[in-house]
Amino acid sequence: MTPQTKINLLVSLMMSFVMSLFFSGFFTFIAFGWTAQWASSWAHGFAIGWPLGFLLALVIGAPIRKIAVRLSGLPK
Repeated sequence: MTPQTKINLLVSLMMSFVMSLFFSGFFTFIAFGWTAQWASSWAHGFAIGWPLGFLLALVIGAPIRKIAVRLSGLPK
């Protein structure tokens, strides 16, 4: 595995973790408020959201990076 591949995997893993943790908690809070049900619903949403977010980041990460480089005008 190349160093760049390792970096891409780690970035996808960490970014999907943080975003899934935040968004599942935020939208669960909007739906339930600060209740006992909120915590269990957050955990359930996170358990589903993180693997999906990780897979999505792996699949679309490279194409998005290419678009960002093109839009920024930086050399490839």
